[in-house]
Amino acid sequence: MRNVYHRLSFLAIALSAFFMSEALDLPVKTVDGHEVFYYKVGKKETVYGIAKHLGITPEEIVRHNPDAADGIKRGMMLYFPFEEYAAIDSSVGRELAEDTVADADSIYASNDTVIVKDPSIALLLPFGLSSEEPTRGNKLALDFYKGFLLGADTLAERSGTIKILAFDTEAKDTDLSAILARQEVADAAVIVAPNDKDALETIATNAAERGTRVLNVFLVHDSLYLTNPMMLQANIPQRQMYKLAADAFLSDYAGYTPLILRNTTGKNEKEGFVSYLTERMREKGIEPQMIEYDGNLLASSFESLPVSNGERYVVVPSSGTLAEFNKFAYTLKSFRDRLTMVDTEAEDYDPLKPLAKLAVFGYPDWTAFRGDALDMLHKLEAAVYSRFFDDFAGFASRTLENDFKYWYGEGFIESVPSQAILGYDTARFLIKNIRANGGAFDPVFPLVFEGIQSTFEFEKTGEGYCNSTLYILNYRPDGRIDERTI
Repeated sequence: MRNVYHRLSFLAIALSAFFMSEALDLPVKTVDGHEVFYYKVGKKETVYGIAKHLGITPEEIVRHNPDAADGIKRGMMLYFPFEEYAAIDSSVGRELAEDTVADADSIYASNDTVIVKDPSIALLLPFGLSSEEPTRGNKLALDFYKGFLLGADTLAERSGTIKILAFDTEAKDTDLSAILARQEVADAAVIVAPNDKDALETIATNAAERGTRVLNVFLVHDSLYLTNPMMLQANIPQRQMYKLAADAFLSDYAGYTPLILRNTTGKNEKEGFVSYLTERMREKGIEPQMIEYDGNLLASSFESLPVSNGERYVVVPSSGTLAEFNKFAYTLKSFRDRLTMVDTEAEDYDPLKPLAKLAVFGYPDWTAFRGDALDMLHKLEAAVYSRFFDDFAGFASRTLENDFKYWYGEGFIESVPSQAILGYDTARFLIKNIRANGGAFDPVFPLVFEGIQSTFEFEKTGEGYCNSTLYILNYRPDGRIDERTI
């Protein structure tokens, strides 16, 4: 474990050599009435290599140049909106000191209301470096840190010095109070807190006294942001999540008949959401139908439903577990197929008559499905609400994991959400924010950050700030996953 960590430290120190390079510097021309930066691809150049050269990420290249997702070739022109990248350049015009990244024995964030000479981000994470047998939590914290460094590396060629400092909250020779007493923590622009409720409360209390922002990206159900003005909750609260999910449901499935699935002998842990959604539907004069079954859902459960006049149904299960999903998914697929079958040779066949439809609306848990269950989500064209979105088979995720393997010799630890990608997104969010604010951290400016897996859009909630973004994911039969944020 120590050897791995020292490798990370070497990378971190190496990053500091790049932070003072010039920002994006490309010629500008007008295309379709808009000014753009442009880059002509040279011989044997790759998306990753160009991204490193320009100081942007591979996904930024693909976002502005979709054809690059299928590969690039010599002579291809890449375009980047002038407004977006010119704004980045102008926002970091202050002279800042030479960048520094901590070594393996120190890991350090700053009062966001003043301009500081050497702005820094403090990561307080349970690396467990002195443990003989590191826990899964220790390993995930390390994966987050690895991803964080890669995120910082993508911005290394932009001007604007920022320290990245970290502390092991499970180190043998120190404790959390000693870490918080260090001046570099007191001077930090923002602290990334660990996945530990007691530690988070201690850090939050200390930060409130010093006026230091604290970002909680791990603990989903913590509510310190309601009473602590320094707290930022990166996970949308459950009640707000339910509201946005219900809003999307009522909008997307207007005119559908809702069917609530409930296993009388199974796990129905989503009944809280189902009850809330039912209440919202009834406010609009919609009465959902309850379909109860014992054990496995049977085709006979749908026999009484009319299907001959283009009826549309949307199914909402009372469970999001894989075990329960497997008890109803295949029956839903069979019913869905029956609805879409048309006998074109039947005497009463009418090509203008609408077909009956079946939609499925499900839960964040489903984003962890792999193999046959994932295939079934696509076959059902299911929709899911979630706090995060990782298209693990998509270009951005695959590119990042390849870079991860290159630097660290191994892939991401499998987790939902991916801690490595969470670290990557968090680094880019914090660094861009601090640079845009002249060395300070501002919870609401810039307003929105869209990462590979997470979107950060904070709003004042209670005394502190809370992320207000929810994803709606639509699984398509061709294997794609369409996403939108609400």
